[in-house]
Amino acid sequence: MDKEELLALIKLSLWRNETAFADRDIYEEMKRQAIVTLPAPFLSSISMSEDLYQEWKLFIVEQLIFATQCNYVQSVLPITVPYVILKGTSVAQYYPYPDYRMMGDIDIMTRREDLETACEQLMEAGYFVEKSLNREISLVKNQIVVELHRRFATLNDPAKAKRLDDLIIENINSSHVLPDPINGLVVLEHISQHMEGGLGLRQIIDWMMFVDKCLPDERWPEFQKLVDEIGLERLAIVTTRMCEIYLGLPQRKWCANADDALCDQLIDYVMLSGNFGNKKTSDSDISKNAFSYASTPKAAFRLLQEQGLSNWKAAQKHKCFRPFAWIYQAFRYAVKGLKRERAVSKLKEEFSEAMKRKEMFDALGVATVAKGPIVYKNGEYVKG
Repeated sequence: MDKEELLALIKLSLWRNETAFADRDIYEEMKRQAIVTLPAPFLSSISMSEDLYQEWKLFIVEQLIFATQCNYVQSVLPITVPYVILKGTSVAQYYPYPDYRMMGDIDIMTRREDLETACEQLMEAGYFVEKSLNREISLVKNQIVVELHRRFATLNDPAKAKRLDDLIIENINSSHVLPDPINGLVVLEHISQHMEGGLGLRQIIDWMMFVDKCLPDERWPEFQKLVDEIGLERLAIVTTRMCEIYLGLPQRKWCANADDALCDQLIDYVMLSGNFGNKKTSDSDISKNAFSYASTPKAAFRLLQEQGLSNWKAAQKHKCFRPFAWIYQAFRYAVKGLKRERAVSKLKEEFSEAMKRKEMFDALGVATVAKGPIVYKNGEYVKG
């Protein structure tokens, strides 16, 4: 897949300032990055085979039908307590063609005291609980997922996580849409959330579209105060500069001093990961994750236990095996790693790459699993 051709196609889709070519590799990459609908208004002017054009057009139609269904469900949610929409349509408003920003789940957040009421109202309307986690409750009806958030922020620092969530709750209003500055914080923190597990181009483009519409130089000082409160100023600056270099965003003075080498590293990582990490599936990528997370023994154990529960079918069926899932996963890593050609040298290379990636996370000031997740417990934000 030609990276430059992909970036040219994104620029055409968002800024209309490039000619573009597409082949199946680019099409598949845009699907993995959840941005395949972006070129819809210009599809007929993009150089590609007729077969690919017809397939692409059909996929866009299917996605538009799904988006219409999501929008309808969102407009008739049976919730009478105050709530706000996070991401989704609240971000699509910044796009030049909002309908072509791909939709997923419907994310909503209520005031803390209203969460149980909102959940009950959804269930009374026919939704069923698919899963209930510390961060959100996922409810489903007619294949549409509504994620009802107990909390949104996943920042390292409990006080900063609470500050962002407080800002969201304080700004809930009858429109169900956050004011632009708070919406921008949500979009930026969404990047931070997925930085380690799998950051894709859709999250990056969401931020770029917000910056284009809402963060000219004269508005940056006000936003800077907010973003500094949650500790993500460096991420905002570097990500914006990366969008200028690679994705066609008009330049701004407030990010001009960003480290271009860090921008290069970030775009490479985004291209490697795919939307929500769906490209990071090889044994090599698992090793890099393991090395990155293992900066503390507690973090290494947590990774092994989680991966073990995910991979060990016996533990999924029988509770008695679950405490030992970490042993299964450690053995699995060892066997798979040592079966490869040049196993030892590859492990060394992966360790080196993982450490560089961890340095990038630190330079961007983003949360990592090794630093400990935040959980909401008994009304407090604490380290998990």
